[in-house]
Amino acid sequence: MVNFKIKRIFDSSESQFPDLKLSRKSKKFLESGDHFGDSMVFRLDSKIRNARRNRAAQVDSPSVHFEGQFDSLNGIPHLDVENEDMKHLVNAIDLNNNGKISKKELSKFSVTAVSTSSLIENHSRDADVTSYLPSENVHFQYTPKPVLFGKPGPGTLDFVNDIVSIGIDDNGNVISFICPQKTDEIDNVFASGTLNSEVEVGQVGGKIDPLTGDGVIYGDDLAWKFWGDINVFGQSISISKEDAAFIPIEDSSGSGGLLALYDTEKNAVGGGDINNVFSSYLVQGLQGNPSGIQKGSLQETVIQAVNVYLPGFANGGTAIQWNINLKDPIAVVGDEYLDKAHALEMH
Repeated sequence: MVNFKIKRIFDSSESQFPDLKLSRKSKKFLESGDHFGDSMVFRLDSKIRNARRNRAAQVDSPSVHFEGQFDSLNGIPHLDVENEDMKHLVNAIDLNNNGKISKKELSKFSVTAVSTSSLIENHSRDADVTSYLPSENVHFQYTPKPVLFGKPGPGTLDFVNDIVSIGIDDNGNVISFICPQKTDEIDNVFASGTLNSEVEVGQVGGKIDPLTGDGVIYGDDLAWKFWGDINVFGQSISISKEDAAFIPIEDSSGSGGLLALYDTEKNAVGGGDINNVFSSYLVQGLQGNPSGIQKGSLQETVIQAVNVYLPGFANGGTAIQWNINLKDPIAVVGDEYLDKAHALEMH
């Protein structure tokens, strides 16, 4: 992984220039690999000195991942950041939250290319999956911000069946993510009936070593989705997956951006059998605010029903964490993987 210093950041709404001006030293690297025009995944890195000491005691800030493309302007390397990631990048660098980026703030940050390829639409290459890693179990934790007297408190969701599959190609590139789904029977003042839920991953990327299980999985445009056949205020209503209520998922810094699932020490947290676990992955994030972004009042009601069923789960700012334990890779036979994704309406 190669690290680049940022010399200047442009306001893309006021400038036609690429968003980030990089140091001249990065030019040699870019030319050596002919990386100009390449789209990659980057990580924003920060080393902030402890103000109480003159020595270089440093504190790591939460990492923000984003997509960008190398460019050149007057012979100087630049980085075009994907539009939807740019505001999150600026928010992370703006340490004093005054809406402006000073040279002092910029000097505390650099960017690292962590993937040599861009993300792809999830399930767009399911037919190219040559092997997949099914899950032994998934352990999900959520911790809402207390509103009154320490409530709502934290909660957990455990899935001990095969509800996640990571599809890879012959080179170990992550090209598909079959997401966790579950069905719950709810009955509260807002709604009653059968509610389906899924963590939807819009874009995927990363790489997994099929021999060791080590690697990283990137996911972008993540959201919880809720749909099903329910009764709302005495009226029976069927909500399709296309019209589902949703809760956006952000990275743990609260700066949006894409999420990175890194391999961690192999475990069976959540009820799995450690003897079946090939590798474990961990990711932390935050629930985005679902209010005011739904398709209509019905979806708003569903979100309220979810929040009664799982107190604080649907609150904006609720901290979340997944521990995904994967089994040994399985070679795909015929359309096995494709059929599995179709059966879960992943397309």
